[in-house]
Amino acid sequence: MPAPNQPKNGLSGNASSANALQRSSQRPLTRSVTAANRGQQSAPAKQRATPSAPVAATPPQSDSHRLVSRPEPPPGSPKETHPINNPETESIKTILAAQRRAALSDLHELHTVEGSDLKNLYKNIASDRIIDAFFAKSKLYDLKDRVWVDIVASDSEERMHLTSRFVGVIKTIIDELGHSKGTREVVDARNTKFWHLDDRTQSSNPCIAINAAGPSFSLPNGGDGIGFDNVASLFDVKLDADVCEDDVDHLAVYNRSLLLTETRVRLVHCDRSGGYKTTWLNIHDDPHTFIRLVLGLSSPRESVLGLDTSVQWTIKNGAKVAGTIATLDTSGKKVKHQLMMGVPYFVKYSVRGPGTVCWFPKDKAGRRILIKDAWRTDAQVPEYTFLERAKGMAGVAQMLAVEDDRFQTKTLRTNAFDFASPDLYKRTMCRLTMECYGAPLHKFTSQRQALVAIRDAIQGHWDLLQAGILHRDVSIDNILIGEPSAPVGRRGVLIDLEMAILTGNTATAREVSEVQAGTYLYQSLSILRNGSDEEDLVRIAHDYLDDLESFFWVLCHLLHGYDGVDSPVANAFNPKSVLGRFENPDALDASNSKQFYLTLEGPARRGVPVFWSEATVALGENFRAYIFDRTEAKLKCRWKENYAVQSTMLEDLYTKVHYQYHDIIGLFDVALETLEKLGEAPRPSTPSPSFFPGTPRKSANKRKAEEDLDATPAKGHRSASFGSSPVS
Repeated sequence: MPAPNQPKNGLSGNASSANALQRSSQRPLTRSVTAANRGQQSAPAKQRATPSAPVAATPPQSDSHRLVSRPEPPPGSPKETHPINNPETESIKTILAAQRRAALSDLHELHTVEGSDLKNLYKNIASDRIIDAFFAKSKLYDLKDRVWVDIVASDSEERMHLTSRFVGVIKTIIDELGHSKGTREVVDARNTKFWHLDDRTQSSNPCIAINAAGPSFSLPNGGDGIGFDNVASLFDVKLDADVCEDDVDHLAVYNRSLLLTETRVRLVHCDRSGGYKTTWLNIHDDPHTFIRLVLGLSSPRESVLGLDTSVQWTIKNGAKVAGTIATLDTSGKKVKHQLMMGVPYFVKYSVRGPGTVCWFPKDKAGRRILIKDAWRTDAQVPEYTFLERAKGMAGVAQMLAVEDDRFQTKTLRTNAFDFASPDLYKRTMCRLTMECYGAPLHKFTSQRQALVAIRDAIQGHWDLLQAGILHRDVSIDNILIGEPSAPVGRRGVLIDLEMAILTGNTATAREVSEVQAGTYLYQSLSILRNGSDEEDLVRIAHDYLDDLESFFWVLCHLLHGYDGVDSPVANAFNPKSVLGRFENPDALDASNSKQFYLTLEGPARRGVPVFWSEATVALGENFRAYIFDRTEAKLKCRWKENYAVQSTMLEDLYTKVHYQYHDIIGLFDVALETLEKLGEAPRPSTPSPSFFPGTPRKSANKRKAEEDLDATPAKGHRSASFGSSPVS
């Protein structure tokens, strides 16, 4: 289960960015829960929004069972909470543990830094002189005894709970020093459920919320009250005697938050590089830092909160009714585009990683365009480098302008942070302006539309390869349907070159990446079997054959995942289903399932819905048999006993690259010709034996012998050799 509030237009992971974009038209689930646990899940099917509601009508339970006249340093090892046998309590603990695991799975881990680093985090937000003047005026802090008077418990029988006391202190700090002009309100949130954006059956229950108003905040779920949509940050409160490390880690569910006790504070911060948590800092010994943390996490300046102020919204009656996005045009000048409200957008819901967001504005001429925000690591070649090479190519996304180095994650952290830590990468945000195309592939309106989109995307992939670019992330999400009446070659568009590599006009870059690109559902057998723990196979670089196989798995996703137009198959990703087995969290098991499917099953044997015509299922079978042969050949190249001749074997396989693209595109052309003649009538409920796995059937337009193809490229295809010019 993903975290509740994934950043959208936020620069750092901030709870307030949960609804920083307009609400999208949710698309069908295209990946399984297994993929979600790897931080790869897309938005679920549209559900009815559940408004914020109180947990109960009873007053909040006391969170302080003892009096503290003067806080003493807590023990070095926090005391673990004693287990409670109450079934309801145990159920809540189980739910919270699942939320915590999902958040940490996305982030990989929370790196620990010294609490003293907090002194520099919001250093310029308020000077010592201003804070000292506040102390003299408010009397909240006893300068002599060095203690927050209202936080430590008094001897009064009418003493407030610890959370309530913190609410009072934080409110006074914000009112006196925050300059928020009523746009920030401190709320005791213990009786409020914060419903998760990506799973409306799940909710969180923080102790304190900073309710926010402004250009990036709207009322939750189109209603009223408070939720992730209209908070700047969230805090949890625990007693020193009860706090444990799980309480700290749980703040990752909120992305950026404070954990407060009667003596100490810890910060958890998440952004595109991952997450970190600080060690404890004593709030009584260092009151200035405590005040700056409160002011920073409640700032009326949205950029301080980690929000991207180049995206501005017009709020009316608590709802976003209009918006603009600012960027650079082709000449490098600033330009502002009007966002199209109500148009679906794309958001990659994981926090750690590229954090891709796609916006759909109109330019000054009224033309619909696409703006893509993404964060890359230093090791990655910028996507615009590939898009520059792809200019003019049919079947490939076309770039109009670029705004690079907008932000870096290092600026969202203290200077003392070590980005040399393992599995932690500094990321840079880039904004691309591109031509806009049709709907994603899974929104096909006919079988023919789906097949021509894949066919032209394969052609675009071949053109990219000849230009020295290997895509490496072919998936159903990365193929768009072309505009209506688009010509051959532009009926499908391959997008998202974030994971691409330069090949030097060869079949592959020949360097084995430590991070395998793509999602299990679409990854080739070779990539799934490319782990460092393989005993019998030599590791091998991602090549074009892996991507061609990914196109086959995209077709399988359609065949097994949809039983009609805009009609995803119920339980298509059940762990025992075809697609569910392909997404087994164990890469070896997923690979074995795919190999069994290629060898003995195929679309005909595995119950493709009758919606798909005989011509489409025949295409799936022919594509399966073709991919199977190449998969087997590549597997032999990887056997350790063949290591000495591996290069020769691979070169022999790669020399047929132009034939392979020609053959696969030809399979699609034959299927499309058949659809044109016979239509898209559903198949009989009992499959014909002729569609069982076997040698691909010869088409009426039998392809020429391979030795003739060099001289006569297929009409509309690129020429046969790498790096050659397009055929006019």
